[in-house]
Amino acid sequence: MYAVATDNLKPGKILAEEVRDINGRLLLAKGNEIEDKHIRVFKIWGVFEVFVEGPAQGNDKFDPEIKPETVVQVNDSVKALFRHNDLEQPAVKKLFDLAVQFRTKNNIIEPDSATEVDEPALDPGAPNTNFIKRLDKKKIVLPEIPSVVFELNEVIANPMSSADHISQVVNKSPSLTALLLKIVNSSFYGFPSKIDKVSHAVTLIGTREISGLALGISILSFFKNIPKEMIDMYSFLKHSLACGILSRILAAQKNFGMTEQLFVSGLLHDLGRLILYLYFADESRYLLSRSRQERTLLYREEQNYLGYDHAQLAEHVMKQWKLPLLLENNVLYHHKPSEAQQPIPATIVHLADVIVNSLGIGSSGERLVPPLDMAAWENLDLPLSSFDTIIGQATHQFYSLESILQQ
Repeated sequence: MYAVATDNLKPGKILAEEVRDINGRLLLAKGNEIEDKHIRVFKIWGVFEVFVEGPAQGNDKFDPEIKPETVVQVNDSVKALFRHNDLEQPAVKKLFDLAVQFRTKNNIIEPDSATEVDEPALDPGAPNTNFIKRLDKKKIVLPEIPSVVFELNEVIANPMSSADHISQVVNKSPSLTALLLKIVNSSFYGFPSKIDKVSHAVTLIGTREISGLALGISILSFFKNIPKEMIDMYSFLKHSLACGILSRILAAQKNFGMTEQLFVSGLLHDLGRLILYLYFADESRYLLSRSRQERTLLYREEQNYLGYDHAQLAEHVMKQWKLPLLLENNVLYHHKPSEAQQPIPATIVHLADVIVNSLGIGSSGERLVPPLDMAAWENLDLPLSSFDTIIGQATHQFYSLESILQQ
């Protein structure tokens, strides 16, 4: 028995282990001969690889046309990115192997030198010891669109509200309406017929889910004009969207009921970085430069230099904005979920962030793979065998939604 990447799977192989989708539904039973139609189904449901009978024939995890030296090059670059993780730990080793496969397939080769800079940014000087006072003096203003979200929350809290009442609030923002309809009509949800009314979307998806999507989309849109010299916002949004999708899938895998809130948590987990980039540009340039030059983790540089990291900064602002407590919990603890009051949802966002960084889908400024919180990972009790399916389905959904980032 050996593993074969779905992209390299050929008809005629005999399945050695049953194949199930992310929800546990059987796609093909053990012992069946694989046909073209089965391969199509595997790809639709994001199955990353399957196990077939017989001895391994070469390296079936990679396209035969990929040169062995390319695989070695990717392997070395990924090992450098995992420098703050223990590759002897089974979960980390599994993620490392999947990252090498994904980056090789998608030609994502990031040499170790990419974590360096030619000329480090000048140190803007020691920051004020009370970072929160400096933050409050910035008078960070709420984005304009979340006023719709606040009104939306009030309507949802009213037990007498209907789907039409909710859609009337959403429709006050034409751009938000268009974006929400584009999302609900994507393969992310997979509804069989087109949805052309927000009220219909509310009925199908749910009131809190629509509110959560509106919240995440509107907040991130406020930061879209951050200068590219500071951060590539398209890359940042790719990272955020992929984390949101993975958080949603992981929540479903663990039968955690609030999957859409986990999607929004993943979407907003690096909100604090955007605030740093926008309001503390000099400090951010210095921290980005230093972390790349020293090959250190960006959030640890934030802690050392500012006495505060982006997760704490996001929590401070989310309290001012009166966002849901679960979002605060998940964002604040996404680097240390074992310390969270609600560790399971925080661990889901944490794991999503680690996975997306390992795969190299976009970047929020962090170039290395954050360390996996082992206590939280063990508490999550997720089988390693699920990683392949989870990553396969998440990347499939990501590519189906990626076009919304270009709006």
